[in-house]
Amino acid sequence: MKKLRALNPALKIAIAVALFIFSSLVFPYQSHAGFITLFLSLFVIFEGFDLELFYKILIALIVGLFVGFSSVFDPAMIAEIRPVGSNIFMNFLTMALVPLVFASILTGVTSLADINKLNRIGLKTIGYYIGTTAVAIAIGLSIANVMQPGQGLSEDIKAEFKQNYSTEATGKIKSAEDNKATLFQTVQKIVPKNIISTVSGPKPDMLALIFFAVVSGLALLKLPKDKAEPVIKFFEGITDMTIQIVIMAMRLAPYGVFAIIASTLAQTQSTELLMALIPFSICVVVGLLVHVIGTNSLVLYFLAKRNPIDNFKKMKAVAITAFSTSSSGATMPFTMKTAEQELGVKKDVSSFVIPLGATINMDGTALFQGVSALFLANIYGIDLTIGGQLTVIVMAVMASIGTAAVPGVGIVILTMILVSVNIPPEGILFILPVNNLLDMCRTVVNVVGDMVCSIYINHGEEKVSK
Repeated sequence: MKKLRALNPALKIAIAVALFIFSSLVFPYQSHAGFITLFLSLFVIFEGFDLELFYKILIALIVGLFVGFSSVFDPAMIAEIRPVGSNIFMNFLTMALVPLVFASILTGVTSLADINKLNRIGLKTIGYYIGTTAVAIAIGLSIANVMQPGQGLSEDIKAEFKQNYSTEATGKIKSAEDNKATLFQTVQKIVPKNIISTVSGPKPDMLALIFFAVVSGLALLKLPKDKAEPVIKFFEGITDMTIQIVIMAMRLAPYGVFAIIASTLAQTQSTELLMALIPFSICVVVGLLVHVIGTNSLVLYFLAKRNPIDNFKKMKAVAITAFSTSSSGATMPFTMKTAEQELGVKKDVSSFVIPLGATINMDGTALFQGVSALFLANIYGIDLTIGGQLTVIVMAVMASIGTAAVPGVGIVILTMILVSVNIPPEGILFILPVNNLLDMCRTVVNVVGDMVCSIYINHGEEKVSK
């Protein structure tokens, strides 16, 4: 590594470009050789230069965009590199998720040592997340009411959508049916019967884990200090250990980001269908920008007394990681680390607010669902009244609570909302071509919202302690 960094910068760039060109030439004939040389070219750039993580991931995004969109590489072969990001990187990042959340919340509760403080933080956090989710949907619906996406879509384009995406839409609807639960059922799931089985599946139930961690922390507070102290010290060590695992995992982030972006774009079908969805996509992206910049800036400036620009700069690496992984759950360990080390949020606050936010805070997802509902109503010629739009807001807020923070969950929640306002749920087939790309955008909004909430709650606790 030292020898590589000692090389002349121009020579390093030349080596990287040569490897990249070689990979494009051998890819059609020897895909494995193409994979190796492609990642070697990235290795020379990422490890040969002393760059911040943000810039490494930014370069990975740009190269991924080029590889995914260009005709230099075979899209089918590029799709095969996805496991580098979706499995190797994501698994490395999330394997510490359960112990990190449990240990950090438990030690956070014991450090509070005051049930009133815990209640105060919990109620303020939940209230904040519900409030900002409602604001996000209102922003999305307001923009959609002005732009009216979906009107004038030709019958030929509709037929092409149905031909290409009806099967996938059916699978999403079935998934929504399988995951549907009443409010009482959601509350019931918070209290786990067996915490090991609850968190050992591919999609751990984070609300149940948070509940168990809080109860465990409260139980330790009731024990004599000589008995509780060794247990608390042990879990403090677990927290520090898992943070180090996250730091190691982030070394792989640029390679994982490149693989996810390139493969996602390579699998994107039909340019004509994508063009038809530009008005809808613009509505969603504009709404997300208004919320992530406007709403969060107001909170930071007026409620947390922080400079929004300075804080957004410190969040940039987390935001770009969230964009690449499309999962606030996978990004959570990095989010917590940044909140504590870069944004100055106390550990007892971040360890409670951010895991809870990754579970119930879906501002970006809720905004997307609001715009989608109006978009599909226009396609089907359904008049979505003010009452119907209010129903969308209420349903989106309720459906977001307790939903797993995993890629693609937004489309599952959307099918439940569509049924509630009498829009055919199979209409999601009109959204599927751009869902993956918009999922990346809305995840950024969710994760930034988690960090802003932690700053706001931390500021409030500092005022109380004075």
